[in-house]
Amino acid sequence: MDKIKSSAALAAMFLLSAVCTAVMVGPASADPPPAGCSSDYAVPNQLTITCEPGAGVGQHAYIRCRDIGGVLHTRIGTTVGANGGWSRAVCATGESGPV
Repeated sequence: MDKIKSSAALAAMFLLSAVCTAVMVGPASADPPPAGCSSDYAVPNQLTITCEPGAGVGQHAYIRCRDIGGVLHTRIGTTVGANGGWSRAVCATGESGPV
């Protein structure tokens, strides 16, 4: 019974530590968008860049996300073409970002 209590206490301390670390670190600022493009972080856990025609050619949105275990992942959107357009990077289910 003591082992179960110890394991539960250890798991609770780990979870509390992870939550506190995430709150203290918070989201980091991303690179500024290329000239002629804008960034949109309005939707949680995703980044969309929108570019005017001729701007941002070959660029793509990317976002750093943290999974529940604390591991960082980079999610990359599609490439912006010569006609402009948008690129969207989205954290996977269970991840949060940007970090």
